[in-house]
Amino acid sequence: MEPVKSDRKAALVTGCASGIGAATCAVFAAHGVDLVGVDLDAEAGEHVIAAARDAGVDARFHRGDVSVEADVEAAVELCASAFGRLDMAVNNAGIEGVLQPIAETKAEDFDRVIAVNLRGVFLCMKHELRLMAQGGRGAIVNNASVMGLVGAPQINQYVAAKHGVLGLTKSAAAEYASRPIRINAICPGAVETRLVKAVLAEQPDALKPVIDAIPAQRMAQPEEIAAVILWLCDGAPPYLTGACLPVDGAYVAV
Repeated sequence: MEPVKSDRKAALVTGCASGIGAATCAVFAAHGVDLVGVDLDAEAGEHVIAAARDAGVDARFHRGDVSVEADVEAAVELCASAFGRLDMAVNNAGIEGVLQPIAETKAEDFDRVIAVNLRGVFLCMKHELRLMAQGGRGAIVNNASVMGLVGAPQINQYVAAKHGVLGLTKSAAAEYASRPIRINAICPGAVETRLVKAVLAEQPDALKPVIDAIPAQRMAQPEEIAAVILWLCDGAPPYLTGACLPVDGAYVAV
């Protein structure tokens, strides 16, 4: 089947079912960007994609695990078959892992976080870049974390993976800077997702130590992170590539 001819740009968003991924799909749709959303949570993912279609764009959902190459390849192929192009990609899917000291961390727990949070970004970029190269341009944003910039106790798996995401981002940006395909990473701090809101509803002071450590004295809203992603994908100057941008209320600035 021939892809639908459209002047609109096309995007791929992983981890689309909630949080930053869902907010990114919404802001892309509001700006007239066709998109494919990828997630393992089909029910929530389909809901997000239906909302994007209601906003007037062509949006498709693909159920997939970013740590599985066949799933990633199928998602990128869906972009190719549906839109004939890929202008923007947001590699957002990730898991937190188990909170444990290093000496007590099971190898299989470590491997799972690395598989999703680091291998997943590698696989996504591998296939996204192939399609973007056909069009001669594009922009990729990898969702890292402030934990890609600093360390923290008990979350060694997550920290290791997110540091790796920044290394992949820098290496890929250097490879593709002359194409021009821009590749950047964002490093969000604490974000007020639905899960966090549920925790705060039950325990209003549960995250007080986290918020006290943020100079802005609050968590970010997912829409604030999505706005930065949109700018990096479609608005930032061509020379901005290889950056690892904190979006954290000055958490790593002090």
